[in-house]
Amino acid sequence: MQRSIAYACLLSALTFSTASFAEVAATASGHVHHVVIIWLKDHGSAAARQQYIDATKELAKLPMVWRYQVGTALPGGDRKVVDSSYDVAINATFESAQALEAYVQHEDHAKILQEKLKPLVDKAVVYDFVEGP
Repeated sequence: MQRSIAYACLLSALTFSTASFAEVAATASGHVHHVVIIWLKDHGSAAARQQYIDATKELAKLPMVWRYQVGTALPGGDRKVVDSSYDVAINATFESAQALEAYVQHEDHAKILQEKLKPLVDKAVVYDFVEGP
């Protein structure tokens, strides 16, 4: 019984609120980072990585992008917590959550994504975060 109560308390403590994008955007202060991790269909191919990197650099030219970085995985060596199994990573930085939303909704973003990037991708994971104070 004590164990299940402790477990319930732990779950309660780990539960986060699910605020909408608009709610978070209204209160977020600080740069917003849009981190995209990509595994390519032609995994490990230097040519496929370069093709993806070249195509994604077009996104850096969109007006709401404050900073844009793209590169390949750095092997983690003996550090077990490092996942270097991916092919390409992107860190796009924006002045605000609203700028990120405008980027995601931009017609050039959708076009480049559909026509040039998605055909190369096996799997993608996205992490968005706001810089802390």
